[in-house]
Amino acid sequence: MKGRLVIFLCAVLLAIAGVLHFKPASGSASPIVTLDGGAGSSGLVYITLPHFQTSRANTGVAVHEIVNMRLLDAARDVGFSFVRTDLFWDAVQKDGKFDFGDFDALVSALAARGMGALFILEGSHSIYSPGHPPQTELELAAFYRYVYRTVAHYRNANVRFEVWNEQDAKDFWGAEPSPSAYRNVLKTAVTAAKAANPEVQIASGGVQQIDRDFILSVGDIVGVTQRGPDAVGVHPYRQDYPETAFKDYRLLREDLARYRAVPDIWATEWSYPTYEYAYVSDIHDGHSPKARELQAKYVVRLFLVNWISQIGLTSYYDMRDDGSDPFDREHNFGLMDHDYGELPVYVATKHLFAFTSDVTRAQYFIDESNRYVVLKLSAPGVTRYVIWCYGDGNNIRLDTSHFPKSAIFSDMYGNKRPGSGVQSIPESMGPVFVSVRT
Repeated sequence: MKGRLVIFLCAVLLAIAGVLHFKPASGSASPIVTLDGGAGSSGLVYITLPHFQTSRANTGVAVHEIVNMRLLDAARDVGFSFVRTDLFWDAVQKDGKFDFGDFDALVSALAARGMGALFILEGSHSIYSPGHPPQTELELAAFYRYVYRTVAHYRNANVRFEVWNEQDAKDFWGAEPSPSAYRNVLKTAVTAAKAANPEVQIASGGVQQIDRDFILSVGDIVGVTQRGPDAVGVHPYRQDYPETAFKDYRLLREDLARYRAVPDIWATEWSYPTYEYAYVSDIHDGHSPKARELQAKYVVRLFLVNWISQIGLTSYYDMRDDGSDPFDREHNFGLMDHDYGELPVYVATKHLFAFTSDVTRAQYFIDESNRYVVLKLSAPGVTRYVIWCYGDGNNIRLDTSHFPKSAIFSDMYGNKRPGSGVQSIPESMGPVFVSVRT
C-alpha cells in the first residue's frame, strides 16, 4: 500500500474490527510478558473490543438428535446460548402440508433452558425440487413458500436462520456448486424470510473454511427492492493453529466492506476433530489422551480468536461424537464421547465460558512477531487475563512478580497452578488464566 492516508485508514479499520494489533519483534527467542502494573508493562498497548461480550453471548453448538434432552442439558451446562441443526425442506413439508412437530418440541425445550435455535434452511424436495437444489422459477417459488412458512411459524421464538450448508461443496449443495444458482436461492430465501418477519436474523449458508472466492462470486444481493442477509456464513475449519483465522477474518471483512449494506460474519460451523487432521497427524488414534488434550487447547483458542475478532455468531461442531470408532474422523468431533462422557474439550470450554461470564469490558494485545496474545477482561471487583502463545515450539515468559499473593492462576481446565515470579508458558501448555482482585 502507498500513502499515509491509506495506511491510517487500514489501521483504523483493524482497530474497529478488533482483528490484529501488531508490536515490533523484541528480538528475544523467549520474550518476557509483563502484565499491568509491572516494569515493562507499558509495552502492552491494548485495543478495546466493544462487541466481545455480544460475540461471546452468541455462541452455540450443533446437535443432530433434536429431541435428546440430555444433549440440550449438556449444551446449557457448558454455557452455549443456542443449538444449530438442519431444518430440511422435505422434513417439514409433506403431502402439501407443513408440520414442524419435532422442531417445535426442540424450540420449546430450548426456551425452557433459556436458549435459542439456529435452523439451516436447505435441501431438495421429493415433489417440488426432486434430487437437486431449487433452480427453476417454479422450484424457487416452492422454496419461497417453505422459507416463508418456516420463518412465520417461528416469528415469536428465539430462532435464527441460515440458507443452506456448505453450498460451495457438491456433497452438500446436491449438484455442481454454482455461485449464480446459489445467489438465486439466497435472494429467494431472504425475500421470503423478511416478508414473513422483517426483524428475522438470517445469514447466507456457511461456506467451507472461509471460501472468499465463492462468497465474492455470489456477490452482494442488495438492490433497490432486494434486502440482503444479515450475515455471511463461514466454516473456519483449519488444519493448523487457530490464530491463522485472524487474517482470514480481516480479509473477508475487507471484502464485505464494499457491500451496500455491510453484513456481519457468522462462523456457523467449525471444529478440531481428534483424528486425521494435520495437528494430530502423528497420533493416529482419535481417543488418545494426547489428541484430546490438543483438541481442547485448539478449540479454546479458536473460541477466543472468534470473540476477539468480534464474530457475530459462533457455532461449534458438535456436542457429542457421532460414534465410537477412534479411527473414523466423523466419530471424533464432539465435546462429549458417544457414551456422553465429558471430554477434555468439554471441561475446557465450560471453564472458558465461566471465566468470561460477567465481563463488562474486554481489551486485547497481540504480538505477531513473537506470536502471543493477551486478553484483558474487566468484571466487577476483578481484572482477568487470558495469556497464550501460538506456533509449534513457541514459548513466552510471564512476569507476575508484582501481582498480589491473592492473584489466582489456572490452566485451561480451571485447575489452579503456581503463579509467582517469572514463569514459562510454552505453546504446549495452552492458555493460562489469571484473576486479580481490584
